[in-house]
Order: sequence, then C-alpha cells, then structure tokens
Amino acid sequence: MLLKPRLEEIRDRLIKMAELADLMIENAVKAIIEHNPEYLKVVDELEPQVDQMEVENETLIITTIARFQPEAKYLRMLVMDLFVNRDLERIGDHAENIKEQAERILTKPKLKEYVDLPVMTDIVINMVKDAVKSLETLDTELAREVISRDDKVDALHEQIIREIYTYMVEDPKNIKVGIRLITVSSNLERVADIATNLAEEVIYMKEGKMLRHQNLEQNEE
Repeated sequence: MLLKPRLEEIRDRLIKMAELADLMIENAVKAIIEHNPEYLKVVDELEPQVDQMEVENETLIITTIARFQPEAKYLRMLVMDLFVNRDLERIGDHAENIKEQAERILTKPKLKEYVDLPVMTDIVINMVKDAVKSLETLDTELAREVISRDDKVDALHEQIIREIYTYMVEDPKNIKVGIRLITVSSNLERVADIATNLAEEVIYMKEGKMLRHQNLEQNEE
C-alpha cells in the first residue's frame, strides 16, 4: 500500500469524525433551544462512535508512521493529524458535557426564548467545519477566517452570561438553570477555541508561523 492513499484515508476519517462531532454539538444545543429531549438521543448514539474513531485513527496514524517512515513533509502532516484527532475527540467530550447539562435543564420550565445561543452554536459548528476544511486543503485564508470568528463567539458568550445573570438576580429559582446554561455557553466557547487551534496548526503547517507564540509576544509588549 502506498503512502498517499493512506494519508487520504486518514484525512477522510478525520473529516467524518468532525461531522459527527458537529452533529453532537448541534443536537445537544437544539434540545435546549427547543426544550425537547429527543435530540439528546442523537448525542448518545454518536458519542461512542466518535470515541471509537479517535482510537482507530490514532492507531492508523501511528502504524502509518512506523510502516512508511515518511519524509519530513509527510511526517509533519501525520503528526498534525494526531493533534486534530485528539481535538475532535475533545469536541465530542464538550458535546457530551452540554448533553449532561441539557438533561437537567429540561427538567425545569424553559427559562426564556433563546436568541444568542443558537447564533453562537451556528458560528461554532461552522468554525469546526471550516477549520477541518482548511486542514484538508491547507487553505490558510480560510484558516484565518476561522480564527477571526473567535472574537464573535467570545462576545456572544459574554452577552449570554450577562443576560442569564439578570434572570438569576430577578428570581433565585432561576439560579440552577442559569448556571447550567452558562456552562453550556462555556463549552461552546471552548469548542471555538479548539477550532481556532486547528486553524492555527494549518497556518503553521503551510507558512511555518506559530500564531499563538506571536500573540504571547504581543501581550508581553
């Protein structure tokens, strides 16, 4: 078996894994927005699949490195695939965390009609999709677009926290649900951070620029 077909297989598996992780996020949040626990069944079905893919992908990548002993260019790609695989599994973990919060949120009456939460979720899901797409094509322009959206997610996260706090202050009965909703938003914000990290890896792979280090240097100045 040749190396390039194996690399393509690994990329295809990572793309599929990203799709499943996105579906988990989408359905976990949709259960809250529509106050419908049926969506949580999708998360339960997909969670073991994502975990299994993470194990299988890691094994495939490591055995590929051992068998083909690839030159530096392909070795860097395979190492990056290992990081991507790990990050996608983490996204699945965040979806599972959101599902667990949703299960408790749905035991109470709906706090409000959610406006910012679905917007935030849509941005986060598309950040993951585009981060993986930029990885597939090594499209640094798309990767930078992904990174730029992180500020919007942070702003929405802060807005959600402020709004939920007002409901908690107005009626202490809302505190438990409010805290769980803030936890949901925090998990989405972390998924956006993961997508940003993936995009930064693409830029590093293509241009040799480590954006996270540049940001640290700018903060020190």
